[in-house]
Amino acid sequence: MLEHVPHHKLHSYNLYDRTAKTGITNTCNYPHKVASIDVEGNCMLCSCDGWLPISSGKIQNYTRLEQIWQTDVAKKLQQDIDAKKFTWCSVDACGIRKANQIKQQHYLSINVDESCNLACPSCRNTKINWTSGKKYEDRLTIATHLVKLINKFEQPLEIMMSGNGDPLASLIYRPLVLNMEPRDNISVRMLTNGLLLKKLAPKLKIKDSIKFLDISIDAGDQETYERVRLGGSWRMLKDNLDYVKDNFDCHVTLKFVLQKNNVNSLDNFVKLLEEYNFHGNIMPIEDWSSLTDFKSHNVFDKEHELYQQTRDKINEYKAHPLLFFHGI
Repeated sequence: MLEHVPHHKLHSYNLYDRTAKTGITNTCNYPHKVASIDVEGNCMLCSCDGWLPISSGKIQNYTRLEQIWQTDVAKKLQQDIDAKKFTWCSVDACGIRKANQIKQQHYLSINVDESCNLACPSCRNTKINWTSGKKYEDRLTIATHLVKLINKFEQPLEIMMSGNGDPLASLIYRPLVLNMEPRDNISVRMLTNGLLLKKLAPKLKIKDSIKFLDISIDAGDQETYERVRLGGSWRMLKDNLDYVKDNFDCHVTLKFVLQKNNVNSLDNFVKLLEEYNFHGNIMPIEDWSSLTDFKSHNVFDKEHELYQQTRDKINEYKAHPLLFFHGI
């Protein structure tokens, strides 16, 4: 019997519709190639654990990374999706109705800790930073074991480092990042708030393996940044962006979660992209249950007073060569 794994992010997806979906002709090979590792070591065979919340097993029980895709549960999921049944999938969220979901090489999304040095209201309502206790020890054990498996994996592997927090700020995630060995078969995409890059990048053995660096900033000016990125310093951010521009040879994207408190900073955000010649990714705010009044922050609600202003501003920048709009 396949059991779903509860997770704080999964509330917005229909986990309980476990009937075969009909009319889907597109193909997905994710259960053969993709895994998302959560804070308990559960291995979900999708790029988002909320879209296929079934654990194929615990990473701490494996001696080889490829075992993720070889368990009995993994085989059942592979057979189901190969047959285009998608019984346990959130097909309206993952994109399979619109296009094939194909990975040419193995892909690992590492989400072993949500600790962060910021407390952005759009993400959480308090700062989370595990530094001791059983939860800290258990997660550190998972991260330590996982990096050993990655370091001996021989096949091409793309790694997404996000952690649901910040991989450099987390004292659980950071050792994994620092102890990962640079190897020709590995490429890394790192999502971070960027505030520790200058401090820690010189210690990263995998710095040259980072092909994509995504930096969440949600603003284009000091006042807005320090309002929506609680605990952050605009001066420190700019110092780190200067460092990235001079020291990283990779594709850099600044991320902007569009919401009531920063919609008026969008013009300055575009100017910042042009200043650094970085790309920008603009996406709508999502309901992670951190905001008690989410509706008032969601400028994509047609009843919101800033809805039309937001749409007009998006249309103004739709053709900008440095901008990419996700989910808008």
